Amino acid sequence: MRLYNLNCWLKLVIVLLFLFTKNTYSQQVDLENFYKPNFKVTGGINANTVFYNSNQQNSREPFTYLLSGNLNVSAFSFNIPIFYSITNQGNNLGYTAPFDFNRICIMPKYKWIKAYIGNVNMTFSPYTLNGFPFRGAGIELTPRSPFKISLMGGQLLKAVSESDALGGVPVYERFGYGTKIGFEKERYKIGWIGFYAKDNENSLSFIDNDKGVTPKENWVNSFTFNTSLIKDLTFNVEYALSVLTDNTLADSSSRRSYRDRIFSAKENTSYLNAFNVNFDYNIQKTRVGLTYERIDPNYNTLGVMYFNNDLENIALRLSRPFYRDNINVSASLGYQRDDLAHNKKQSSKRIVGAVNMNYKITDQLNFTGSYSNFSTYTNKKLDQFELINNPNVVAADTLNYRQLSQNANLNFTYSFGQHKNQNMNFNYSIAGQANEQGGIIRIGQASTVQNYNLMHTINFQDVKAALNSSINYTNNQVGVFDNSSVGASIAISKKLLKEKLNSNFGLLYNNTQSDVNSSSVFGLKFNNNYTLLQKHNFALGLISMFRTSTNKTSNNDIMLNFNYGYSF
Repeated sequence: MRLYNLNCWLKLVIVLLFLFTKNTYSQQVDLENFYKPNFKVTGGINANTVFYNSNQQNSREPFTYLLSGNLNVSAFSFNIPIFYSITNQGNNLGYTAPFDFNRICIMPKYKWIKAYIGNVNMTFSPYTLNGFPFRGAGIELTPRSPFKISLMGGQLLKAVSESDALGGVPVYERFGYGTKIGFEKERYKIGWIGFYAKDNENSLSFIDNDKGVTPKENWVNSFTFNTSLIKDLTFNVEYALSVLTDNTLADSSSRRSYRDRIFSAKENTSYLNAFNVNFDYNIQKTRVGLTYERIDPNYNTLGVMYFNNDLENIALRLSRPFYRDNINVSASLGYQRDDLAHNKKQSSKRIVGAVNMNYKITDQLNFTGSYSNFSTYTNKKLDQFELINNPNVVAADTLNYRQLSQNANLNFTYSFGQHKNQNMNFNYSIAGQANEQGGIIRIGQASTVQNYNLMHTINFQDVKAALNSSINYTNNQVGVFDNSSVGASIAISKKLLKEKLNSNFGLLYNNTQSDVNSSSVFGLKFNNNYTLLQKHNFALGLISMFRTSTNKTSNNDIMLNFNYGYSF
């Protein structure tokens, strides 16, 4: 079956290559340079090791390594990038992951033809295939003709038995195939995306029904349209239909409608929609944008790692420079709601507003500020019998619930001194949250977090050294609890051996006080970077932390990191 599918895909690629080559605009062929090999190999390798030791038991591995690199081989008109990564980080997890930690990817390219081979990932759109890693192959054809196409196929997930899986939840082997076809002109683009994924029902020998794991199947079709036919106006729209079968072992659908016959639907097959439209319009220096997004409840696609659904989102954007372009202001206002099918016990509505400003006061002084406000309204739909049978339920207290969140940030940056060799940065941030129920914010239902940070940097250009220092204060008021922490750090760096060696040594201290406990952390950092012959880079880093608290517990740990990089 797999061989048959592979043959079909190879035939499709050959036909498409013929069609695209036939319709491609004629190009001049430089025969003089065509036969010159122009062979060249560039790239880099990187080796990183981490040694870790602590007086406390923890899940961190005492020794880990990561070997990674990239290699680019070019000859004639061909270009072949190769990427790889090898690590032991997944060896001692205690379970088997359904994907590869060790990865190798080859991406050969010839003019407008690019291939993906090995452990790769491709992105078609947010509602179809979006960066999901797979082991297989893909191809992108982008000729000078209006037609563009992308193809992919391979293993999305490896089979993992119940005894080896995380939390004892097994995973079926899953394969996926996708196609993206576009017709692109200067002022508009039209596209279609097709994606199909299915679990191998025979990849697991035993399944515990209590785990709720079933083999799935997914068909996704998406249509996209982009245009800028009107001056200073861009318009983008995408509609996606995901046909998701939660259990391919279920009986065939008894509905037998036209689309049920097309997709061989089962009794648990659902048809889910996602729609997104946005436009941006420029009026002189002002840019106005509007986005509308609607995603059905339970919308999902097997080509995305994680997906938010059951939401309707409307957002308005505005940005404009002022005061001879020294001030830039951007603002947004949005409204979001869920429970689109009106079948949840409670529904939520959310209003989101944000303002950002950047002000270049002088060449030495800059200011940035931001403010955002999030308000979430939740209405619980109490059953009328619950109100009758439970006298402790007060409808006024449970029907209306609102969560208020506010965030603000101020930042000043000031450069001064001879040749601006000193830099001062001050940052203040505040985040507040309150839970309002029945129009009342009760005691313990509000929290505020404030942070103050001051940093200073001096560059001693004559001796190739720098001194960095910082002071930090944080205050947390969460409900009825109050705690604060104050800390400071200092670090000095120096370039040695004709600037080939850069050494950095730093100390830090932080003390936290709360109503029930206090703790302190003292740490030291030591880093060295050495460059040899402009191609070899060696880095050695040491971090050691000493933690104590009033409950007489202490934790001392040390981490040593060595890294080697070579570029050619």
